[in-house]
Amino acid sequence: MEAMYYYWSIWFIWIIVTFIMGKSTWRTILAVCVLIHIIFSHLMISILDIGMNAGYLITLVYACIAFVTFRPKQRIMRIMQCCSMISAYAFFMIFALYDPVWFTIIKVDWVVFSLLILMCLTYGHQLTERMTLWMMSVCLGEALYALAIHRLTSSIVVGDLGFLSLTVQGAIFLLGVDQLEKLMTTRSSRKPVKGAAKST
Repeated sequence: MEAMYYYWSIWFIWIIVTFIMGKSTWRTILAVCVLIHIIFSHLMISILDIGMNAGYLITLVYACIAFVTFRPKQRIMRIMQCCSMISAYAFFMIFALYDPVWFTIIKVDWVVFSLLILMCLTYGHQLTERMTLWMMSVCLGEALYALAIHRLTSSIVVGDLGFLSLTVQGAIFLLGVDQLEKLMTTRSSRKPVKGAAKST
């Protein structure tokens, strides 16, 4: 089921990038990146007793590359914002592991998703900023969570298909919010100024 959610979501993003976005070099790069993510999403990389999904590593690489593009003056602030989001992700995942009663009705994934999306919308003003914070926080948060529970289990998997599904759905949500904001901005700019028609 998690695999189905992931593949439906990632293919939806690929369709948007390929057929809806305007023709540009950036669109081609994004389409290639999404295809690479799909191709490697089923591969697992084993390091000692830790298994890592290749799609997780690719997502982390994308986030790091995007993070470098931030202005030097903004990086310290972005690092602090990212650290707060990473801590929130790891805290709720560990809290749900030790006290699952609190998450019998609402899944911990939904809580983490809602909280981190809200933080992304608060911290970032542009889509690239929000996407970068989202990918960086969930990837590093997943790594921090895996390291925290490493002593409790003999083997762990970092970035399984459930994690990738959460990551892709968050990206879709942020993309939808960005398009909605652009639509509202366009509508507000088209509203006629009061008294303009009378003066003409």
